[in-house]
Amino acid sequence: MQKNLYFRTVIMRRNVVLRSLLNFFLSICSYPRLILEVFIRKNFGERYFSLASAITVALLLIAYPLLIDKLDPYYYRNSRYGYGGNSHSFWGDYASWYLFVLAFLYFCFLRWKEVKRNPSVYDFARYSLSAGQIHPMFYKININGKTPGNRLIEIFLEPLLFFVAGMLLYFLNQKLGGLIAICSILYGLSYAGAYKNGDDFALNKIDEMIMNEEMGGSFSTEEEQSKTGVRFYMKKPNREDLRKRLADSFIEKDASDSEKTYAE
Repeated sequence: MQKNLYFRTVIMRRNVVLRSLLNFFLSICSYPRLILEVFIRKNFGERYFSLASAITVALLLIAYPLLIDKLDPYYYRNSRYGYGGNSHSFWGDYASWYLFVLAFLYFCFLRWKEVKRNPSVYDFARYSLSAGQIHPMFYKININGKTPGNRLIEIFLEPLLFFVAGMLLYFLNQKLGGLIAICSILYGLSYAGAYKNGDDFALNKIDEMIMNEEMGGSFSTEEEQSKTGVRFYMKKPNREDLRKRLADSFIEKDASDSEKTYAE
């Protein structure tokens, strides 16, 4: 594709704050997503899922309750009948947590075996960054007579399933509930950020293609605005031949375009 230097320099807006927030959520959500995804998805790409990451997450989950207990060693000792008459004990709060860690490790092992069985990436038979296959049950949901698409499933339905489960556990005074609820929120936000990035990328390409076409149309003629809505915020030369020469200077060919020209 030909690069339009005017579009990329002058027109294309960059929301620095929004972009920073999206990139932040995408960067911190890898582990929270992993904690949940292994239970509902299969056949991850070998660069998307690794056993080393799974073990790291499991170790962090194992260490967290112990660390909290060490930081506040008197909590369970002095709060057998805590606020509101609720009794507290370490295993009462974290038994389900450690059962969850065991289940997490088991499902990670299953996902790892699937990665090993999949065709080799080096044979161009598998996408190494695949986020796995969405569970078929989500496609059976009926919303206003329609089945949900991947976007709705990944941003809302998948995290909603875990959020409800997390809140139920939370109201049963299980610390695991808070973990699952928080991970589900980060799960949805991370996919919302990924889709936002994808939308912006596609729209930027479309707008740049339209502007490339307008360089030979409304820019070179005396029209102030084209039917597509493109405007050029500049003073243009009075002569049409100079406007065309200026428009040509805005277009930069990709290396691929130069290679095609050379091959021809």
